[in-house]
Amino acid sequence: MSDWSQLKNRARGRWQVPLLLASLGLLGVAAWRLRPDPRSLPLDRAIVYLETLEEGGLHNRVIQLAGALLAKHRERGADLGPIYRILARAEAGYAKEAGDSSQATWERIEEHFAEAVADREPLTGPDLELRGYAAEMRGKPARAVEYYDAALKQDLSEPWELRRHVFLLRRDRLNIDPEAQLDELDRYLAEVPEHRLEERLWALERQIEVLDDLDRLKEASTRLVAERPLFAGTDLEPRMAFLEALLLYKSGHYDEVERLLRTLRNDMDRLDEAYPMTGWLLGRVVLSDGGPQRPQEALSFFEDVIHTHPGSVYAAASRLGAAEALAMLQRDDDAISTYQVALEDLDRLRERRLINRDVVRTSLSVMAESKRQSGQFAAALGYAELAAKLVDRDEVQQAVAVLEPLAQLQVLSAEELEGSVDRLYDAADAPPVSRHAESRRLFERASETYGEIARLSTYNEERSAWASWQAAELLARAGRLTEAAEQFAAFARERPTNPFVPRALLRVGQLYQLEGRFEDAVAAFQECYRRFPRTLDGARALVPMAACYISMGPGNEDLAEKTLHVVLEDSEVFTPEAPAFAEALFLLGDVLNRKKDNEQAIAYLTEAIERYPDDPRVWRARYLLADSYRRSAGSLRSEMDQAAVPSERDRLREEAARRYERARQLYRELIDEYEVRSASSLSPLEALYLRHAYLYEADCHFETRDYPKALKLYEDAAGLYADRVSALAAYVQIINCHVFLGHRGEARAALARAMVLTETMPEEAFTSSISPETRADWKNYFTWLGDSGLF
Repeated sequence: MSDWSQLKNRARGRWQVPLLLASLGLLGVAAWRLRPDPRSLPLDRAIVYLETLEEGGLHNRVIQLAGALLAKHRERGADLGPIYRILARAEAGYAKEAGDSSQATWERIEEHFAEAVADREPLTGPDLELRGYAAEMRGKPARAVEYYDAALKQDLSEPWELRRHVFLLRRDRLNIDPEAQLDELDRYLAEVPEHRLEERLWALERQIEVLDDLDRLKEASTRLVAERPLFAGTDLEPRMAFLEALLLYKSGHYDEVERLLRTLRNDMDRLDEAYPMTGWLLGRVVLSDGGPQRPQEALSFFEDVIHTHPGSVYAAASRLGAAEALAMLQRDDDAISTYQVALEDLDRLRERRLINRDVVRTSLSVMAESKRQSGQFAAALGYAELAAKLVDRDEVQQAVAVLEPLAQLQVLSAEELEGSVDRLYDAADAPPVSRHAESRRLFERASETYGEIARLSTYNEERSAWASWQAAELLARAGRLTEAAEQFAAFARERPTNPFVPRALLRVGQLYQLEGRFEDAVAAFQECYRRFPRTLDGARALVPMAACYISMGPGNEDLAEKTLHVVLEDSEVFTPEAPAFAEALFLLGDVLNRKKDNEQAIAYLTEAIERYPDDPRVWRARYLLADSYRRSAGSLRSEMDQAAVPSERDRLREEAARRYERARQLYRELIDEYEVRSASSLSPLEALYLRHAYLYEADCHFETRDYPKALKLYEDAAGLYADRVSALAAYVQIINCHVFLGHRGEARAALARAMVLTETMPEEAFTSSISPETRADWKNYFTWLGDSGLF
């Protein structure tokens, strides 16, 4: 800059200088215009001209002229090998400058080299190196190594960088065994001059890595001791000391490493090349020294490296260490953010000795497992999701090893939100559908993860089938019932010999049943039983099939009854000890009660209660049994009115009274059971049973003309349900009881209370009642009753 300033001062005021510059520019333009056209030159002179342009870096011009020369001389049978060679060089140079890594470009360059060789044009060492680079860009590392080796045999003036590159290719892409790696490194050290200390350090570090993998660190120590004198007193001595510390670290001598590194760093400039190396290693030692972990101290070392040498590979490695330290400090959000930055480092780093996709993925997987074991599922999920992004899907075993824990964490996190961690459900039941929006989203993501595992495991049918099944189950838990049913149907269709096909068809029916698509569910259950009647899952399809018939409404009870009789009487699978047998027995009693087949209902409900006294369905069965006895008694009363023989009427009257009494006893048992429980603990259906039990118990006393007991029960019911339409029905019977007892005044008083209650009852009581009567209907009825003159 100072020279330029002096030149400007001297040129100021001298008009000859601008004139000279202008003249030189015009001379250059004239020379360019008068340059020879290579297409008009003899071929040998045109080739020399192209070589000159290519050596000057005018790649684009070479490409244009070489193409023209090839087009002109190709049909004449001329020796075009030199032109193809020069064209390959130019296109490679142009592609490197433009950052063009497309397959098509480098395949074209390889074709040019191949044409040159076919025309017997010898390739130089740089040509062979370029050809190797082209093969590497085309994803052919073995071919690239062949060309690189050929280039090295031509005595390159500076072969060391290429030799390092070839070693890494053989190690990382061709997976040569460790012993072969050691042999190659030994040759490298034997041939590299002693004064090339950088090259020797590189080879020594690679040897340490290989010997560490071979568990031969003592041998690595011997090699370092042999090389140590070459570095004494040089600028690279701290780096040699770092390698010694690294070897001690890998050997587990953490205390010794820490002392060595702290001493080394005391006299080291922060700008020294070894400073980030020692800072990174010291952070690793402090983070995992085998004693009490010191993540906060380790974090300070890592952050120091990141701030002082931000673009180095050790800064990237320190960022990974910082993420691990933050995770140990329970700062999971910061840790995940730091991991994400480390992932960005991978895209720009050329040297990946310390940090690569495998290293970061392993670190993330370890953190995810650590958090999972401590029950921190949400944090563990964050780490596992990042690890999954680093999976090479072409490496199926690796991918499955990462994706399966991810899916498990997605499920655990979803169940944690549901408040039901490790929730289990019987194989005969459909998967429970999530109630929480976020947990449904997590179940859906878990389903997608298992779906990916299934696709990756194409050549492992057992694992693919298992993952496909999990994907469908979790899709159901996410509430995607139709899609889940379709996946189970596809499972059965695509894997006809799989032992889980009957259960898949069962699942299809269960999911359609949950969705209210009862006809589709019946079709699936029928197929399941038709194809697999002697299997457990095939037989399990019968009970839910009957339930679907019931849900399809009146007119389908006969089909439900027939299906349940198959379970109870014809099944080759179920015994009375089977849960499905018990369910069928209770459900058949329900069906017969719906059909008003009271005698049959009494028989089956009684059997169900006696067989399974501890079953939670017993109390509904008691209610239905009481209902069947009550209705049966009413039927006998109707027969009694039609009986012609007095003795028959007496018998029917006695039997009806006995059945009313049995019904009353059952209602009282139900009331006693539910009254000891708090109202909030009763389900809506249980609350309905209790309300009806009060009224029906009173009805049983009323029908047997025990009016005083009936009256008391009706009055209790009217008081309990004063905010429900049931109270108005109770008042009707209260009035009737008073009339039959001859209490005309009490009957009128009860009617007055009923009319007041009709006026004051909330409108919601009428709109929410299953009874169709409105407030106006009840007012009209009670008005008519008052005007009837009956009391």
